[in-house]
Parts: sequence; structure tokens; C-alpha cells
Amino acid sequence: MKQRGQVVIDKILDTAEKLFYSQGYSNTGINQIIEEADIAKASLYKHFETKTDLLIAYVQRTHQLWFSRLEAAVEKVSDPKGKILALFDHHTQRQEIRQFGGCPFIKANDEAETDDPRFLAEIQAAKMHSKTFIKMLVENCNHKNILSNGELSETIYVMLEGSIVTASVFKKADEIQSAKRIIEKLI
Repeated sequence: MKQRGQVVIDKILDTAEKLFYSQGYSNTGINQIIEEADIAKASLYKHFETKTDLLIAYVQRTHQLWFSRLEAAVEKVSDPKGKILALFDHHTQRQEIRQFGGCPFIKANDEAETDDPRFLAEIQAAKMHSKTFIKMLVENCNHKNILSNGELSETIYVMLEGSIVTASVFKKADEIQSAKRIIEKLI
């Protein structure tokens, strides 16, 4: 059973996640978060001294949830090359769930307008985690060696990131699946 403090933190972060993703960090006010989370103002400030602190906690939590979902999706596949292709299927599914709203980390990075180094470090950590995970999958897949492990890892990362951005522009998964087919030829 969760302690009361954690319940309040979860309510705040659930509300912040929904609002930051749907309407943007800059367009979301603290009072809106307090109202929609149905908490007292003192409760918010007890756990998050500033809006930037809340943003950083949102990115950290989103990163944890994102990676656990990604890892679970990849673990369902036994074939090492299939694990790489599962990345694209997972991101297709996540974009469909999010109605092609794009990557939450890129969205936050683009519009938060904060120079707090803690924020940038969290965004970069999420993206580096993705790169490291892809590299591990590549090293374990016995690919065709058209590209080196590093080149293939970077190609997959860039194709995945670019296809997610493009899918958010055109509001469909075609580009993510196209990137998957290209990578399939390389592995």
C-alpha cells in the first residue's frame, strides 16, 4: 500500500504528464495542475518547490515508464533480430496510443524553455538510454555486417527517432514501419 505522500506525488505527476504532453509545459500552469489533481497548493509545493522541479520529475518518471514498456515489448521476442524490429512495432503502438503526438522527451525539450542543466541532463539520459539499449540489441543479433555495430546502432537510433517525428507530423505510422523495413534489410 502506498503512503499518503506517494499517492499525492503520483496524482501530481499523473496530472502533469497528461497536461504537459497534451498542451505543453509552457501552456500548463501550476494552478491548473493543482485543480485537476484535486490537491492543495501546499501539497504540490511540499513535493516540488518549482515548476522546473516538477518538469524534471515528469521527465524522470516518463523515462522509467518508457523504458520498462520498451524492455517488456522487446523481451516478448526471442529472435535477436526480431528484438530490433520490435523497437519499431513498440513505437508504432505508443504513437497510436498517444494519437501521434510525438516523443514526450523531444516535446518537452523543444518547448520547456528552461536552461536548468538538470532538465537537459534528464532528457539526454533518456536518449542515451535508448542508444545504449539499441547498441546492446545490435551486438547480440549477429547482423549482416554491412555496417559496423556502432554504425548500425546509430542508424537504427536515427531512423527510429526520425520516423517518430515524421509520424507525429503526418499522424500515421507509415514512416515508422518504413524505417523498420529498411533496418530489416540491414540486419
